[in-house]
Amino acid sequence: MFETAVSINNIPILRVKGKIIGNSAVSLKNEIDLQLGPTGTKLILDLTEVPLLDSSALSAIVATLQKLRKTDGKMVLLNPQKSVMNVLKVTRLDSVLEVYSDEDTAIKAFN
Repeated sequence: MFETAVSINNIPILRVKGKIIGNSAVSLKNEIDLQLGPTGTKLILDLTEVPLLDSSALSAIVATLQKLRKTDGKMVLLNPQKSVMNVLKVTRLDSVLEVYSDEDTAIKAFN
């Protein structure tokens, strides 16, 4: 369900695969916390292969965003599918979260 890569700028890229609903949202939050560790301040959350997410997944994403903002950190979303983007728009999280359609642009967002 999760795969981690590191960009050329040492920014962790968490690639999520499959639906993020119910208990998998808890797993997502745990994986995000693992990737960030105690001092991490940057994260790219790759949603390319996520066809669906629910409110618990949104909660995990928002909690991470709030945590990172307290430490001048940043998280961006990479290439959410149309259905996921629709959820972000309906909840207006698309105005709070930075969303990029390609990895190079997402990486450049940290400069």
